[in-house]
Amino acid sequence: MQLVRQLSQIVLPSNQRSVLTIGAYDGIHRGHRQVILGLRQAAASYQAPSILLAFHPRPKAVFAPHLKSDYLTTLNEKITIFRALQLDIVAILPFTLEFAQTPARTFVEQVFNAVRPLELWVGSDFKLGKNREGDVSFLQTLGQEMGFLVKVVDMEMAGEEKISSTQIREALSSGEIRQVTYLLGDYAFLQGQVVKGAQRGHTIGFPTANIAVDKDKLLPVNGVYAVWLHIGGEIYPAVANIGVRPTFDGRERTVEAHIFDFERDIYGQNVRVDFVEYLRPEQKFSGLDALITQIRLDAQRARKILKSEVRPLT
Repeated sequence: MQLVRQLSQIVLPSNQRSVLTIGAYDGIHRGHRQVILGLRQAAASYQAPSILLAFHPRPKAVFAPHLKSDYLTTLNEKITIFRALQLDIVAILPFTLEFAQTPARTFVEQVFNAVRPLELWVGSDFKLGKNREGDVSFLQTLGQEMGFLVKVVDMEMAGEEKISSTQIREALSSGEIRQVTYLLGDYAFLQGQVVKGAQRGHTIGFPTANIAVDKDKLLPVNGVYAVWLHIGGEIYPAVANIGVRPTFDGRERTVEAHIFDFERDIYGQNVRVDFVEYLRPEQKFSGLDALITQIRLDAQRARKILKSEVRPLT
């Protein structure tokens, strides 16, 4: 996959066209995946490159910078997913207040001149440009003028509701991890570097990898989870805790994972944590013995869950 940061960095042979999609793509859910799947199949039929234009930061962060960021996928996580979806070219374009004032026609003309799409793939609620004037009908009119087709993918449904980033945020915040997996079409995950922690885990027989997470990342609700932990090209079963460690009167929110039957030093390595199932809320215990007893129970339950779970591909 070729990753670029400007339209001008996309260089196609003079006679080559492309198949394109555009969007913010925060929390790449089942609806997004349907668009990308259709895009890739169309690109293969034309023997043309598949191109995705995504914006970062997302509009909310630009229009309301005073609000706390809550990205379902950080920029690096988003790029990880795009690679896994086997797109040919991904352009991460900066979203600014100035860019937000660009008329839809102007932006589409710029895109068309850069990548010459045969088809533009979008969801049925897609809009772009100043005042979100570039809806599907508008794009279809431009397509007739400029020579590209607009392919519209109906929104994926979860029951009677359209799958949305809002639904996923609500499910994460209430610990409904299996529902999040269903909405995303994959595990919710986080990426981060393993850093030094208080090292209490070693003293109680449950060493943990403490993971530094991007401050803008929306984490699942505090609690204990059965997880898969990716280190390099290997995947391990683990149990993870998100929270402030109230038994030790902690205040800072942390993410730490105990990897089963694992003794390697992985400080400084970048890892990925896939959330499989929510086990219980975080709680304060009366003492160390009660905490250790509960950790053993959590580990046993996580092992059992993961033993029957299909291990993800690297």
